[in-house]
Amino acid sequence: MKPIFTRILEGSEIATYATKEVCQPFFSTEFHFHRACQMTYIVQSEGKRIIGDSIDSFSTDELTFVGPDLPHVWYNNSSNRDSTHLSRSMALYVEPKLLLEVFGQLFKTHKIETFLTASKRGLLFRGETKQQLKHKLEQMLQLDYGFKKTILLLEVIELLITTDEYEYLSSPGYTHNYSSMDNEKIDRIFKFVFNNFTKEIPLDQVAALANMSKHSFCRYFKSRTQKTFVQFVNEVRVSESCRLITENKLQITNIAFACGFNSLSNFNKIFKGIKGITPSTYRAQLRI
Repeated sequence: MKPIFTRILEGSEIATYATKEVCQPFFSTEFHFHRACQMTYIVQSEGKRIIGDSIDSFSTDELTFVGPDLPHVWYNNSSNRDSTHLSRSMALYVEPKLLLEVFGQLFKTHKIETFLTASKRGLLFRGETKQQLKHKLEQMLQLDYGFKKTILLLEVIELLITTDEYEYLSSPGYTHNYSSMDNEKIDRIFKFVFNNFTKEIPLDQVAALANMSKHSFCRYFKSRTQKTFVQFVNEVRVSESCRLITENKLQITNIAFACGFNSLSNFNKIFKGIKGITPSTYRAQLRI
């Protein structure tokens, strides 16, 4: 999964931080990474997101924090790509090196440094912390750059470094070896999988998208993602099955086939291998 390296804050009004609001038919960025940290609140949208080696569904009212140089992307469901289902998000970008330099002149920054280290795995916030961060981000977007907006930034940072209302997204040992080259190929593969995971995906068809032989493609994909292509597809399917189980509208058997699995037993085995529990147990836990 070779993402694009992007320069978020170059040319911005303020070099240390920036806020951004997105409202369009669908999220259109490609798989990318940047030195700036990114806090994102999904105002309205749903689909699949990749943060590091985490592949999962996202939906409205989700708030994440992506640390420096952590690859990420949000893909919308193809069914939502029309003007009646606008995708809306709010984001805060912070340049960590400059932030530490500025704050280092005022106080010790070890708590911020600890948080930034944790954020390199990607964080998903919940509870009261999520609501407070969302509210402060909404306020920041309404202000010009100045004292009031910067004070809100400080309040956001204080919340981030003092809360424990979050979970990690990427695995503990995750690292990436991506460069700014060759991004189109992997982004094309991602989009193909997200649009076709409900049916069988022949390996030779995907390899052809990358203009590679099957053997070369498998080696290429594994070296970039630290997982096999089959494992990647299974994780996409399981993330969708979790979303459907949460909606509680379909039987487990129907969900298995709706997500591209060829049998219930195969679905149960792969789901348990990824989530550690069976689909039925997952549903039962949601009811508690």
